[in-house]
Amino acid sequence: LPPNAFAHLRRQAAALAALRPRMNDCCRHHSPLPCARRAWTDVLDGFCTDEFGVKTRQFHCCRRHGAA
Repeated sequence: LPPNAFAHLRRQAAALAALRPRMNDCCRHHSPLPCARRAWTDVLDGFCTDEFGVKTRQFHCCRRHGAA
């Protein structure tokens, strides 16, 4: 990605990069589905925190709460 733009794509890529090792760990976990759900929500929460920390339009899923 170009160094001066596309920060939103960088945040998305960083979230996916953070998710990969956690999902790999879940594959070896005794209950992989709850582990994967926890990993996904933790990474998504971190991504949304980063999204709301900048003055750009936030990713649409970050405006949802709870099970949504």
